[in-house]
Amino acid sequence: MTDLTSGWTGDRATPQPGRLLIGLYPARYRAAHGDDIAAVFADATEGQPRRVVLRERRDLGTHALRLRLRIGPTDPAGRVLAGAAPVALALAAGWALYHLLPSLQPMVRQLRYPTRGVGVGYAVLEAAFQVVYTVPWLLALGFALLARWRTARIAGVVAALLGVGELFLLYGSAWVMPELAGTALVGALALLAPADLVDVRQWGRWEMTGLALGAGLPLIALGQYGPTVFSGWIGLTGLEPIWLSVVTAAALLARLSDRRPDRLLALGTGLGVLPWLVPVVVGVLAESDSQRGALTVLGACFAALGAAVALAGAVHLVRRARAAEPSDPA
Repeated sequence: MTDLTSGWTGDRATPQPGRLLIGLYPARYRAAHGDDIAAVFADATEGQPRRVVLRERRDLGTHALRLRLRIGPTDPAGRVLAGAAPVALALAAGWALYHLLPSLQPMVRQLRYPTRGVGVGYAVLEAAFQVVYTVPWLLALGFALLARWRTARIAGVVAALLGVGELFLLYGSAWVMPELAGTALVGALALLAPADLVDVRQWGRWEMTGLALGAGLPLIALGQYGPTVFSGWIGLTGLEPIWLSVVTAAALLARLSDRRPDRLLALGTGLGVLPWLVPVVVGVLAESDSQRGALTVLGACFAALGAAVALAGAVHLVRRARAAEPSDPA
């Protein structure tokens, strides 16, 4: 057996779940710190209610996996994830606004005046599905804006699980697998990003707010007028990832234009839109009539992100040119 599957046997006083979780740590780290981790875990869980024990197990397991996968705070991949997670969560909240707000009035009307022959039960079920599909993302963003990223992370994972479950329950066919994968990816980014690196200071909260509103509100307008204005081109389904890429590009430009940009965090910012590009990439790879349209959409998405990188480079060139100019002796 490998060190990953054999668990950890250094301290027999540690409960079996704790030994298994400590076994997730890399072998060298476990050999050096396993006894200390076991002692801290035992002190933190002894005599505690089940809720606290489960929380400690979750924290222990995620910390071990971050070290094993090299996505901790000191690893480059950890910094990339810390840049991607809040962007993906904010875009998911904006996407939820786009789906929830236009449906509120019809939802209330359907509850008050159910369709004849269907009954109020169907209206309640339909409203419940819509709420479950959207509101958890807004709650996750709300926790993030309160600078409670660890709670936001849990809410984001729950939102992703509910979204995946609802998509599978309603459709349950292969053609929604890309959407399932994209939804799951948002939850994975939120779960794996090192909490200490995620920017929930004032600037980070403003950025998430701007991303959510900038993604959701224009998409609502596109939902109203897009099918008419863009009919015969790529359709509203293609406009969604393009607009989300444009919004992400604005955040990427702001990151890269800083005088001392953190390029790993900026890379993560650009990758935050990846969950919405998964269906597009699948469409490009699939041999179908929609392949050309998917390729057009993907090209537009990359063009928006590439333009942000190019513009940020131009900003830095202008700064260097100005700094190199001789000062006026007067």
